[in-house]
Amino acid sequence: MTPAAAAGAPTPGTTVALPLGTPRGDQALIRLLAVPRRDLTRAGGLAVPLQPFADALLVEVSVDGRVVLPGAWVEPAVLQHGQPAPRSQVVPQDLRFPAVVAGNGASAALHWGETIWPLPFDDTVAIPAACRAGTHSAAQLRRLALVAAGRRQEVALTLWRDPGFEVPWQDVRLVPHARWWFEMADVPATATYADAARLQGIG
Repeated sequence: MTPAAAAGAPTPGTTVALPLGTPRGDQALIRLLAVPRRDLTRAGGLAVPLQPFADALLVEVSVDGRVVLPGAWVEPAVLQHGQPAPRSQVVPQDLRFPAVVAGNGASAALHWGETIWPLPFDDTVAIPAACRAGTHSAAQLRRLALVAAGRRQEVALTLWRDPGFEVPWQDVRLVPHARWWFEMADVPATATYADAARLQGIG
């Protein structure tokens, strides 16, 4: 997304209803939280941890009235796949960023929003692909929403229904044993993203 496209993108709080493709015909509500190139820049640029998502959108996903993805990076086209729904105001506390692992071995770090937390790893630690930076398409987001809502068996007949399939969360917060990644990075156990940002001097 170019800076010009970002400037003309929908504003935070824009919400669309995305059909989940299930027999019951229900939907997920996708609420736009931020457009990185427009809403998350500082001094004219994006922080290093946000750069992989420069062309994405930060959204929140709810199913059956419950937030199941509290912050996910998606392709801009995702909003075009849904039907307009009532918008709601976005406040700073709503910005709950995915956390991902960047680098390998001794250079590995947990990137959570704009914050960077070094990881005490060596080359023997294998980092799951589900923990790496990635942006979701509309089709992938539908599956993620169903899995996050505990409705994995309603996913169409794909590998996603296999209990052994590694769900591509692209978010350390949502993978099995998520707490372990934060403990290894010495992120305080009770820290919210706002707490983590304050600890690193980010407003």
